[in-house]
Parts: sequence; structure tokens; C-alpha cells
Amino acid sequence: MDYFFADYDMSLAYFILNGFQLNPQYYSCPDDVALRPKAVSRKLWGTYFFFSGVAILVLYLMCFIAIATNDLMKTPAYKAMFVLGIYDISSTCVHSIATGIFGYFGITFCDFPRLNFVLGSVGLGSWMGCCITSMTLAVIRISDLTTTSKMRKLFDGHRTYFFIMLFWIYGLYALLLSKPVTFSPAHMSWFFDPGPNLYINMAHTINNGIMAFATVIFYGYLAYLALTKPGTSGNFKLSKYQINILLQAFFFCIFHFIGSILYVYMQFVSAPDYLVLLSQLCWQFGTGSVCIVYLTLNRSIRKSVAMMICPKSLTKVDPGPTLIVMDSRVL
Repeated sequence: MDYFFADYDMSLAYFILNGFQLNPQYYSCPDDVALRPKAVSRKLWGTYFFFSGVAILVLYLMCFIAIATNDLMKTPAYKAMFVLGIYDISSTCVHSIATGIFGYFGITFCDFPRLNFVLGSVGLGSWMGCCITSMTLAVIRISDLTTTSKMRKLFDGHRTYFFIMLFWIYGLYALLLSKPVTFSPAHMSWFFDPGPNLYINMAHTINNGIMAFATVIFYGYLAYLALTKPGTSGNFKLSKYQINILLQAFFFCIFHFIGSILYVYMQFVSAPDYLVLLSQLCWQFGTGSVCIVYLTLNRSIRKSVAMMICPKSLTKVDPGPTLIVMDSRVL
């Protein structure tokens, strides 16, 4: 139970309400610089994470604008995608851009403890908010494919806003009232333990356990529904629609599943460096794959982004009527 009750004393809320001072009982650095952890500069990986993060951020921002200005914002899926975009964008600033800068220059927790702590809180809140939003988005997609299901009624009318409120409450809880992660340049990843003691975040552990298995179950079932859609039986050639669903399921599942499991594993076991780096890459790819899915599999978002890049050449051509099938689905 101490794992839960100690969270507030190690949280961003405590930090803010106590004059922006970290709790010295849990977060302190030796006055003697020689006793602090030795800085390790990871220039290659730092360069990779920074520039790949900037690329993801630019692409996602364009997708986010396309989502926010789309007529389909009235649908449950696009409302969830809007919230997911906010979490993913803030997450990218931590898992890629901040990681790249800290890793390149070998910045440890004791160099900038407050900045490290705040970014870790933002990263954790963004990740956990992303988890509940993406799982709900999977349920929305399933309800779109099973039009006779009572599940569809969960998202009728203003009921969608209940789930959106839940997304924000959950994310803000992780941001403000949970133990944050802190960066280690030696491993190019974020951990709950900035020093010699092991600080377990049980909320994160439970979240990741549910995320790992729920993602596989929900998106696996979504792929099953796509493959068994009426009119496709006996046809061994996959349609474009089925390929889109399968690719979505793969990209959303693989990175979230591996990243969720590995980050829990690293809390309890001293993982080898390659697994630590793999978990960091999965966190990055879990976000980056979303905007790639939008740009490759969602015609409406892809067209809007193309209009932002070269509007004059595209506006001269009349694209003709656009057929929208099951408009609340991400396709």
C-alpha cells in the first residue's frame, strides 16, 4: 500500500504546491558533484531521437489540424482522435525531442532536476492518457463494424463527452498525482528511479498491463470483424478495406504491446541496454505510427495535409464527390 500512498509526496502536485521544490526525501542530489552519477553522452542516439521527434511532431501537427478542421469532428472517433492527438504531441516532446537533447549532451537528473521531473510528469500523463484514449477508440471502431450491437449506443449523442471527460481525468491524474519518470542518458530512457532506490509506480504498472492485453484483444477482434465482414467469405483476396484494418491493428498493437510490457519489466528487473532502448523506441513508434496510419490509410486526413503543403496546385482540381463509409471510423 505504501506504493500508492507515497505517490503524492513524489508527484507534480506536491512540487507545485510546495513552491516548486522537489521532496528532498525522495529526490535529492549530493552536493559534491564528484558523487553524482557520471554523465554519459549518447550523441548518435541523441541525434536520432531529436530529429526523428521533430519529423514526427511536424507530421502529427498537420494531421492534428486536419482532424480539428474536419467535418467528421462531430463523430465519436474524430473526437477521440482529437484528444489522442493532444496526448501524442505532448508525448513526442518528451520521448523524442527531450530524450534527444538530454542524451546528446549527457544531461542527468541532478543537472536539471526540476526540468527533468516536470518533463517526466508530462511524459507519464501523456502516455497513460494515450492508453485509455486509444483503447476507447478501438471500441468505437468495433461498434462501427457491428452496427446492430448495443455497444454503439454507448457513444450516441452527448454520451461521447463522458468518455472525453474520462480521458482528461485519467491523464491529469497521471500528470499531477503519480510518480513521474526521470531521464537516464546512460540508458537513453526514462525511469521512475533517479537514484539508488527502486520507486515502484503501481498505477503505471496496472495501466500498462491492461493496455498490453486490451490492445491485442480489441484490435485483434477488430481485425477479425474486418476479415469476416459479410460479403467477403470465400474470397481469399483481401480487399483494400480489409488491408487497411489489418495494418491499423498491426501498427497500433505491436508497439503499444511491446512498449507496455517492457516498461513494466524495467521497473522490477535490471534490463539489458538493448531492451531498455527497444522500449524507448516502441514508445516513440507507438506515437509515430499513429500519424503514419493517418497519412497512409485515412484519405480525408491525407488530402487535408496535402492541401496544407501545396494548396494552390490542389485547389485547381475538383476532386469530385467523396464517399464516406462508416464516417466515425479511422480509415
